[in-house]
Amino acid sequence: MLCLEQSSYLQMPVFKGLAEMSKGNKKTHVNRKQIMDSFRILGSLSILLVVSGLLAGCSQSKLESGDSPVVRTDSEDGGEVASQQEQAVASQVTKTTTEAADVQKSDEPLKSGEKPLPSDGKISTAQPDKSRVFNQGNVVSLSIDELREKLSVAENPDAVVKATDLIGRLRGQGRAALPDLIKLTADSDPRVRWHAARSVGLIGEDAVSSIPVLLSLLQDADPVVATQAAAAIGHIREDDDHGSLSDSEKELYADAVTQLVGTLVHNDARVRRACLRSLQSLNPAPEQLMPIVDAVFASQDPATILPVMESIADMGGEAVPFLIDRLKLPQGRFWASVAITEIGPSAAGATQALIEALPESALDEQLHEIFALASIGEGAQSAGEALVSLYGDGDSSLQGPILYAIGKLKFRDAESLLMQIVSDETPLSATAAWALAKIKPESQALVENAVERMRAQCQSDSVFERAAAASALSDLSIYLEVQERQNLGIHLQSMLLDESVQVQEAAAAAVVRLGGDGVPAVAVALENPQTRFYALGITSAIGEPAAKLTPSIVELLDSGDSELVQEAMFALAAIGPPSAVASNQILAILNESVGSEDEEARLHYAATYCLGRIGSLAGKGVLPRLKELSGSSDLMQATVAIWAVLQIAPKDQEQALNAIPLLMQALDSDNQIVRLEATIALGDLGSLAEDAVPAVELVSEDDPVRTIRQAAEESLRRIQAE
Repeated sequence: MLCLEQSSYLQMPVFKGLAEMSKGNKKTHVNRKQIMDSFRILGSLSILLVVSGLLAGCSQSKLESGDSPVVRTDSEDGGEVASQQEQAVASQVTKTTTEAADVQKSDEPLKSGEKPLPSDGKISTAQPDKSRVFNQGNVVSLSIDELREKLSVAENPDAVVKATDLIGRLRGQGRAALPDLIKLTADSDPRVRWHAARSVGLIGEDAVSSIPVLLSLLQDADPVVATQAAAAIGHIREDDDHGSLSDSEKELYADAVTQLVGTLVHNDARVRRACLRSLQSLNPAPEQLMPIVDAVFASQDPATILPVMESIADMGGEAVPFLIDRLKLPQGRFWASVAITEIGPSAAGATQALIEALPESALDEQLHEIFALASIGEGAQSAGEALVSLYGDGDSSLQGPILYAIGKLKFRDAESLLMQIVSDETPLSATAAWALAKIKPESQALVENAVERMRAQCQSDSVFERAAAASALSDLSIYLEVQERQNLGIHLQSMLLDESVQVQEAAAAAVVRLGGDGVPAVAVALENPQTRFYALGITSAIGEPAAKLTPSIVELLDSGDSELVQEAMFALAAIGPPSAVASNQILAILNESVGSEDEEARLHYAATYCLGRIGSLAGKGVLPRLKELSGSSDLMQATVAIWAVLQIAPKDQEQALNAIPLLMQALDSDNQIVRLEATIALGDLGSLAEDAVPAVELVSEDDPVRTIRQAAEESLRRIQAE
């Protein structure tokens, strides 16, 4: 997110979102919709959940005005923790095996082969790896005439889509079918329309005359159609000779730039991403692009622009030259700094532009520029002197954020300033102590002083300060010994009883960051009915390192509280195979009927998922019931069940073939966890899932979640490798 994030500290298990969608009772003492965000796709674990608390001395009115400070906290420090999160994601996407370890989402996942933009600020025209679009070795042997005939006699949308995809696989050799494909872009079935638009794009430069049709599809009521239309324009341009465009082609592409920029404000992230990707391929010069962007941005409400900048930030380092240009213009500084804050360390190239913008910017802009530098972290150390200077000469409301940024930059030349602030015992002293510990973590005395000050701040009357102190403590925990971390966990778990949900969430996130060292604290929280739900959620986030809690969690399966049972099963699922001791109890839950249909569905989803996560250790005895449920009229239950069967018995080819249509439908789910698991499961099926390639490609290119796009790319490689 491009705003101060909620404390999304839980990893929601696959399909767990379905339980959240049902209308069962909620425990009023836990705001679970806010705190239970995702299973594999985990939001930032805040170093400072509420920056205003840690940054004592900031202008409170400024923070409450709606211009929330933008803080990226998961990409740099706490150092090893963030790095481990990224590695976990990369590992999961690479393996995609049935052992299915819990992973966490990094806002900046690894990008294999990522190429930065050239220094002139133009958007890259690098050709994509065409091999990922389809397996050249699997191209059909039918001629284009035969395929056109198949298309003309197709009697249902499935047949039309299949023939359309085969034509697209021929690329330029399918040019004769272009009139047929153009006609299909007006079909009443949106699935036919988007497959047709996709195949038009794959034909390449010979389809340049179809650009006006594709541009008209940018306004299609179905966002997938608009997404594929935008992507198709980029594919055509990639295939076109950049050095020999006719005047009419130049005009077509110029119109495409204008309309693609205009569509950047689309309310669907997939459409925005496709437009951005195609603008990269069209490679307009900044002097052509910037006036159009300025005109669009000037006419839109800030609430509309924010998602656009989020999509731009989603490009990572590739977007930096564009954002540097925005920083040079007064009207662009605010949005550019917001996007840079989201990009984080990969935006180091924008450091000098941020330095130059600082003295020219308004107060609100300066605040966001400071947080942008903080987000870049050590890569922005050249901004250290400018920040120190602004600390002395700028508005006093910026002093707290500046100290925070200095700590993130680890700017050692500020040590004397920080020491003076600490010794002065002002409201900024705790922040300064924290920054000193970040700069010199090798100094045990500085770390202990910062920890002591933050523990004291946990008793503050201010909700902001208590929440921030909890987050700051978890940030400092990476510098502590194991026993100290465990003791810190006990302290943090006591904050789960705080009167403020915000503080509770910050404390829960802090315990999660302790990983296995937080397990003793979770064990204490499990014993208390008031903190039990948090404890189960934290266990779901920690995963297998919390395996020693299994016996205590298994006992909760007999509690009679359906919601508690549900959360217990999700916690056991996150632990994985070590939860096999609970398989029979979970199967019993899966076999029984309960009070209401909604309640039963939630429990059955959870039980099915849990057995799948336990995997083969759950035993063959659970398979008959799971196979029965795979034929359920409840599409989601059927999808979860067939997924679970594949985790327990991955060599069951009959079930694998039955799974493919369900998994393909799941790729279009509104629930991001469902999309991720379906994507990985299709990759596990290898060449059996060849018919799913176009749908997986769509996910790899246009899913709004980067981790899912990565998983889809890996799944495509696995499907096409055989």
